[in-house]
Amino acid sequence: MSPCLCRTEVVPSPIPLLAIRSLGKRAWVRIRLSHVNWPKIIFGAVGVGFAGWLAFVLVRFNIKRLRIIRVAATATDQQLEEIYRLVEAIGSERPNGFVLARLNRVAGDFSCIVAIPQQMRRFPWAGKSVAVQVDTDVRFRLVDDHERKADFLGREYRLVALPRIRSKIGKIRNLFVPTTYARKNEVLREKLASICPEYPTELLSYLLCVGQETFGFEPMRQGRIGTTPEWVQDPEFQYCDQCNKRMALIVQLPGRLLHKKAFQEGTFYFFGCKTHPDRTRTVAQFT
Repeated sequence: MSPCLCRTEVVPSPIPLLAIRSLGKRAWVRIRLSHVNWPKIIFGAVGVGFAGWLAFVLVRFNIKRLRIIRVAATATDQQLEEIYRLVEAIGSERPNGFVLARLNRVAGDFSCIVAIPQQMRRFPWAGKSVAVQVDTDVRFRLVDDHERKADFLGREYRLVALPRIRSKIGKIRNLFVPTTYARKNEVLREKLASICPEYPTELLSYLLCVGQETFGFEPMRQGRIGTTPEWVQDPEFQYCDQCNKRMALIVQLPGRLLHKKAFQEGTFYFFGCKTHPDRTRTVAQFT
């Protein structure tokens, strides 16, 4: 007697074709593929894979970031001073600007003030200090305070002269990027590696970019005295209301230096007219 054939149709199922042999009887299960939402399944699988990859990258990034912050916090005053002097030694021309650099020192109070170095030539505010008052707004003013160099929210910072070099065609320019410093000075690389062997150049970026708690170099998060502003948004250069000349940057300060909660994503620019030094203006930009 011949075995009977049994055909069964099942809808839906993710398996396109399944042959079942049982007790000498053969059964075919046929699936209607048109009922399966393949784009949704594919995009769902891709999304899960991308989310897993992104989580892995973020965890590694955060481990690296915390490692650099912890290492920087253990550096001695002597080690940091040697690093900053080596950075300054890269320049071959007289500096026309400074950047704020991290120190592991506690200030006497929580005021926000930065001194403008006396050696800045043709800079009418040299020898004065910029005090910042912060409440619901941020206000800058020039004061005569020669005791402190740079104090912000209970921390001390060092003013590092920006390396300034003359190119082969005779043009003088400032060097801002920390990786350039490390590439130009082997001794500097060795000093950084003695503190953080795994990430020496990232350590230097963290030390010289005081407006953020990570190792990526963001020039708009630097604290600058003189030189040129690094805008968060489109440039907003200011002009004197007396002579209509473009004002010079006096200081650029990231908001994280000025308040522990407010203005965290902002950068503040304080301008003044070299012809009329009492004429000043402030610009704030936010991401």
